[in-house]
Amino acid sequence: MSVKNVLRYLLITIVALGLLLYLNLTPKTAIPAKADAIFRLQAPPLVTASDIQGIIESEAGISAWFHTPSTINLNNVRGSFRTIEIETADYILGSVPVPNYDESESWDVHVYVHKDGWILAYYLAQDPVGKIYDWKAYHNSGRTTISTKLENVIAVIANAAGFPFSIANATYYDFRYPNATHLMLIVDWLYTTTYRGDSDSFQLKLPSSFAYYQQSWSLAHETDCESAFVKSSYWLNSAKIQELTGYPWEMAHGILSASQLPPDQYHTIKIEAEVHCIYRHIYAYGGLALVYRVP
Repeated sequence: MSVKNVLRYLLITIVALGLLLYLNLTPKTAIPAKADAIFRLQAPPLVTASDIQGIIESEAGISAWFHTPSTINLNNVRGSFRTIEIETADYILGSVPVPNYDESESWDVHVYVHKDGWILAYYLAQDPVGKIYDWKAYHNSGRTTISTKLENVIAVIANAAGFPFSIANATYYDFRYPNATHLMLIVDWLYTTTYRGDSDSFQLKLPSSFAYYQQSWSLAHETDCESAFVKSSYWLNSAKIQELTGYPWEMAHGILSASQLPPDQYHTIKIEAEVHCIYRHIYAYGGLALVYRVP
C-alpha cells in the first residue's frame, strides 16, 4: 500500500495574503507542496449591468468569467452551443459541451456570451462545486495542470470568437455565496495495476477562523480494463463516501456536510483503486473543493 499522508495546513497568516500553503510531512520524502489551485472570488460586473441579471442570479452556482479585449461577433460563437435558451441581438444564453465530454449533456456548462465581450460559464445552483474538476484534462496533461470544466468551456467560446485565452485569465464567483472570498481545489491521484488494491491519502485541518460555505468532493477513474472487477473509492476518515465501477471513465461528485469536516481537527482523505485484469491499469482521481471566507 502506498500512502503519502500529506499534512495539508491552511495557514491563516499566509491565506491573509491570498496564498495557501501545504506542508508535506511524509517521513520518506519531506517535500514541501503548495496549494493545488486557489481562486479569489469576484462577482462579474456583467450580471449587474445586463437585463438577464435575474435569470442568472436565480439559477447559477459556481461560475467563471472572462472579458475579451474587444467586442464579440455572436455569429462566430453560435455554433459552439449544444442548445440555445435565449438569443437576442446582444447576447446568447445556452449550454456548451465540455471538450472530451460530448457524449453526455449532464456535463454541459451553461454559458452567457454578450457582444460587449463578456463570457460567463456556470453550473446550476444545485450542482456541487466539485463538478467543475476536469479530470480528463488533468489526466491528458500528465497530471501537471489542474483546470476546470468552466475554464475549458470559456476557452472554447473565446477561441471561436477569435481571442486568446488561458486558464490564468478566468475569474471565479459563486452566486450562492456572495460573501465567500476564495475557492480552493485540492487534488490527489494514484495509479495501480494490482488486483490487491492501492491507495493514496492526505490529511488536512481547517482553521475555525474561516467561514466555510461549501465543502464538496469529486471522484473519477480511467481504466483500460473492460471487466466489471475494477473500482475506485473515496474515503473521509473511516467513512466510504463513494465507490465507482466501470470502463473507461467514471465520475461522481457530492457535498460534505459541516459535521463531516469540522474545523480544528485533522481529517484523512483517501483514494483507493484496484483492477482485476492482467496487464491493465487504473488511474484514480480525488478532489476536495472548498468555498470559504478569509477574515
